[in-house]
Amino acid sequence: MIEVAAVVIRNPQGHVLTVRKKSSTKYQLPGGKPEAGEALVDAALREVAEEVGLTLDAESLNKLGTFDAPAANEPGEVVVGTIFTYTRTVTADEPHAAAEIGDTAWVNPAAPDRELAHLLRDRVFPTLA
Repeated sequence: MIEVAAVVIRNPQGHVLTVRKKSSTKYQLPGGKPEAGEALVDAALREVAEEVGLTLDAESLNKLGTFDAPAANEPGEVVVGTIFTYTRTVTADEPHAAAEIGDTAWVNPAAPDRELAHLLRDRVFPTLA
Protein backbone atom coordinates (compact mmCIF):
# COMPACT_ATOMS: atom_id res chain seq x y z
CA MET A 1 0.00 0.00 0.00
CA ILE A 2 1.34 3.39 -1.05
CA GLU A 3 0.01 6.40 0.86
CA VAL A 4 -0.20 9.73 -0.95
CA ALA A 5 -1.77 13.15 -0.49
CA ALA A 6 -2.90 15.18 -3.50
CA VAL A 7 -4.87 18.29 -4.40
CA VAL A 8 -7.67 19.02 -6.87
CA ILE A 9 -6.83 22.47 -8.29
CA ARG A 10 -9.24 24.06 -10.78
CA ASN A 11 -8.96 26.83 -13.32
CA PRO A 12 -11.78 29.33 -14.05
CA GLN A 13 -13.29 26.87 -16.58
CA GLY A 14 -13.53 24.15 -13.90
CA HIS A 15 -10.79 22.01 -15.43
CA VAL A 16 -8.51 20.13 -13.03
CA LEU A 17 -4.73 20.51 -12.98
CA THR A 18 -2.98 17.20 -13.67
CA VAL A 19 0.67 16.24 -13.83
CA ARG A 20 2.59 13.53 -15.66
CA LYS A 21 5.84 12.27 -14.21
CA LYS A 22 8.73 12.09 -16.66
CA SER A 23 8.77 8.31 -16.18
CA SER A 24 5.03 7.79 -16.82
CA THR A 25 2.39 8.08 -19.52
CA LYS A 26 -0.46 8.65 -17.05
CA TYR A 27 -1.64 11.96 -15.67
CA GLN A 28 -2.50 12.31 -12.00
CA LEU A 29 -3.15 15.00 -9.43
CA PRO A 30 -0.21 16.98 -8.08
CA GLY A 31 0.83 15.47 -4.77
CA GLY A 32 2.89 12.64 -3.40
CA LYS A 33 4.08 10.56 -0.50
CA PRO A 34 4.36 12.08 2.96
CA GLU A 35 7.74 12.16 4.65
CA ALA A 36 8.16 10.43 8.02
CA GLY A 37 5.96 12.16 10.60
CA GLU A 38 4.54 14.62 8.07
CA ALA A 39 0.81 15.39 8.18
CA LEU A 40 -1.05 14.57 4.96
CA VAL A 41 -2.15 18.17 4.40
CA ASP A 42 1.46 19.33 4.79
CA ALA A 43 2.64 16.65 2.36
CA ALA A 44 0.06 17.79 -0.18
CA LEU A 45 1.13 21.43 0.14
CA ARG A 46 4.84 20.56 -0.11
CA GLU A 47 4.39 18.28 -3.12
CA VAL A 48 2.27 20.83 -5.01
CA ALA A 49 4.96 23.45 -4.47
CA GLU A 50 7.70 21.06 -5.59
CA GLU A 51 5.86 19.67 -8.62
CA VAL A 52 4.10 22.71 -10.09
CA GLY A 53 5.48 25.73 -8.22
CA LEU A 54 2.22 26.75 -6.54
CA THR A 55 2.23 27.89 -2.93
CA LEU A 56 -1.17 26.99 -1.50
CA ASP A 57 -2.42 27.77 1.98
CA ALA A 58 -3.85 25.05 4.22
CA GLU A 59 -6.91 27.17 5.08
CA SER A 60 -7.98 26.96 1.41
CA LEU A 61 -7.97 23.15 1.36
CA ASN A 62 -10.96 20.92 2.05
CA LYS A 63 -10.72 17.16 2.36
CA LEU A 64 -12.58 15.47 -0.49
CA GLY A 65 -11.95 11.96 0.81
CA THR A 66 -9.60 8.99 0.94
CA PHE A 67 -9.66 6.62 -2.02
CA ASP A 68 -7.76 3.53 -3.13
CA ALA A 69 -6.93 2.21 -6.59
CA PRO A 70 -4.21 0.28 -8.43
CA ALA A 71 -1.00 2.35 -8.45
CA ALA A 72 -0.21 4.02 -11.77
CA ASN A 73 3.57 3.71 -11.58
CA GLU A 74 4.19 0.73 -9.28
CA PRO A 75 2.73 -2.44 -10.86
CA GLY A 76 0.93 -4.71 -8.40
CA GLU A 77 0.70 -2.02 -5.71
CA VAL A 78 -2.34 -0.20 -4.37
CA VAL A 79 -2.30 3.53 -3.79
CA VAL A 80 -4.37 5.09 -1.00
CA GLY A 81 -4.81 8.77 -1.66
CA THR A 82 -6.11 11.42 0.67
CA ILE A 83 -7.43 14.04 -1.70
CA PHE A 84 -7.97 17.69 -0.90
CA THR A 85 -9.75 20.32 -2.99
CA TYR A 86 -8.34 23.83 -3.30
CA THR A 87 -11.16 26.34 -2.80
CA ARG A 88 -9.62 29.04 -5.01
CA THR A 89 -9.23 28.99 -8.78
CA VAL A 90 -5.84 29.16 -10.46
CA THR A 91 -5.02 30.70 -13.82
CA ALA A 92 -3.66 28.51 -16.58
CA ASP A 93 -0.30 30.29 -16.65
CA GLU A 94 0.52 29.89 -12.94
CA PRO A 95 1.57 26.21 -12.60
CA HIS A 96 4.65 24.85 -14.34
CA ALA A 97 6.28 21.41 -14.45
CA ALA A 98 9.17 21.05 -12.00
CA ALA A 99 11.12 18.30 -10.19
CA GLU A 100 10.11 14.87 -11.59
CA ILE A 101 7.15 16.29 -13.55
CA GLY A 102 7.40 16.10 -17.32
CA ASP A 103 4.14 17.84 -18.19
CA THR A 104 1.08 19.56 -16.74
CA ALA A 105 -2.38 19.66 -18.29
CA TRP A 106 -5.78 21.08 -17.44
CA VAL A 107 -8.33 18.28 -17.80
CA ASN A 108 -12.10 18.54 -17.97
CA PRO A 109 -13.23 15.96 -15.37
CA ALA A 110 -16.43 15.32 -17.35
CA ALA A 111 -14.52 14.57 -20.58
CA PRO A 112 -10.88 13.60 -19.93
CA ASP A 113 -8.71 13.81 -23.03
CA ARG A 114 -5.57 12.01 -21.78
CA GLU A 115 -4.53 8.79 -20.12
CA LEU A 116 -5.26 9.11 -16.39
CA ALA A 117 -4.05 7.23 -13.33
CA HIS A 118 -6.68 4.84 -11.93
CA LEU A 119 -7.12 6.87 -8.73
CA LEU A 120 -8.00 10.00 -10.67
CA ARG A 121 -10.08 8.33 -13.40
CA ASP A 122 -11.99 5.78 -11.29
CA ARG A 123 -12.29 7.45 -7.88
CA VAL A 124 -11.66 11.21 -7.81
CA PHE A 125 -13.34 12.39 -11.03
CA PRO A 126 -16.54 10.39 -10.32
CA THR A 127 -16.65 11.90 -6.83
CA LEU A 128 -16.33 15.41 -8.26
CA ALA A 129 -19.22 14.81 -10.69
